[in-house]
Amino acid sequence: MSFHNFIILSWSSLLKESHIHDLYKDRIDIVEDGSIYMNNVQLSDAGLYHIITQYISENKPEKHSRFHLQVFEPVSKPNITAECLRDNITLSCFSSQGSEVTYSWETLPPCGNDSCVHLGQTMAIHPLPPSEPTSYVCAAQNPVSRASSDPIDLGVCSIQWPPGSRWVLILCSVTATFCLIGIIIILYKNNQGE
Repeated sequence: MSFHNFIILSWSSLLKESHIHDLYKDRIDIVEDGSIYMNNVQLSDAGLYHIITQYISENKPEKHSRFHLQVFEPVSKPNITAECLRDNITLSCFSSQGSEVTYSWETLPPCGNDSCVHLGQTMAIHPLPPSEPTSYVCAAQNPVSRASSDPIDLGVCSIQWPPGSRWVLILCSVTATFCLIGIIIILYKNNQGE
């Protein structure tokens, strides 16, 4: 068997002996029926392998087999970030580990019969006045693993005003407006008197 044009394993069924490349000594093995096992697979093991079977006792042509090995790193628990804009909220999901990761979003609580799944690493939400709190969970997955984030509530983008602070803001705005009108009237009368 060869990988990247160098032989990593050779085996003779007559002699019942195998020769394994040093880089694969503790990771690859062949059994009497010709099955090959590779343990502790690493990302660097991904690629095209070539097997040549030569028949010594029978008058058969040699057989060439090729296979492509794919190796995936498991995904880590994803994190969610929220970008709060005036008219919408953009949620982004990121998993720091994993290869060929795909992302999806789910709402909590579930939407009953409606589909509440969104595919993609980001999701834009146009929030309506909330009738009940809605949280979102991001799932990161690849062919060998799946992990979900902690839920995020859309309240992360709300500005929490202390009780009574809105009235203070309104009162200050009205007072500033009256003061500005008063200054304009005084300046106008002074210009008329000259």
